[in-house]
Amino acid sequence: MLLFFTGDELSLPGEPLKPGGIYNSNRDTLLACIKSLGCDATDFGIVPDSLDATRETLRKASKDHDLIITSGGVSVGEEDHIKPAVTAEGRLDLWQIGIKPGKPLAFGAVRKSDDLKGGVAEAETWFIGLPGNPVSSFVTFLLFVRPFILKLQGRDVSPPQAYPMRADFDWLKADRRNEFLRVKINAQGGLDLFPNQSSGVLTSASWGDGLVDCPPGQAFKVGDIVKYIPFNALLV
Repeated sequence: MLLFFTGDELSLPGEPLKPGGIYNSNRDTLLACIKSLGCDATDFGIVPDSLDATRETLRKASKDHDLIITSGGVSVGEEDHIKPAVTAEGRLDLWQIGIKPGKPLAFGAVRKSDDLKGGVAEAETWFIGLPGNPVSSFVTFLLFVRPFILKLQGRDVSPPQAYPMRADFDWLKADRRNEFLRVKINAQGGLDLFPNQSSGVLTSASWGDGLVDCPPGQAFKVGDIVKYIPFNALLV
């Protein structure tokens, strides 16, 4: 499978940071997740914010890979080219889902060749576009990409093991989307919440040991029982 990232603002850790730039923290995270599933991963690196460059990269990637995974460029900004690029080079079956973090998720396929037989492309490479924010990228990989890869491998896919546990924090700002909160089990056997649940703060995932699956519109208070999914149920 192949992985690439979009964004002129991105630099790899260790490189000089561009003015107004950010480090590509998703690269190491996603490569590690992919390899943990026993997959060979080709890293195409950072692709410029250009429709032509994105389309060209998709064409190259589709030739020798079973799955293309991208990070970034799936939102609605002027420089978000994934949606039109995939539509032009193949098909886009899904774009945006009702979860937080991770709303701008894309799924489809890219043609392996422009040669048509009976008006139909000969073969396709699966495509999944992940958000650029690091927590969104990590969470959507665990919840959607991992089971898809397991299915491609012919392995059994079942919902991750979840446990009823006590929340030792209030969550009063219920969202209309299904939220996945980064939490950690405390010494009292309850769950603590990382104080900053922003999708740009990857520290919340490295600090935590799992997610609270919070249904749409549901708030809760200290002492309520919530659905806890440990990371070790999502990383094997």
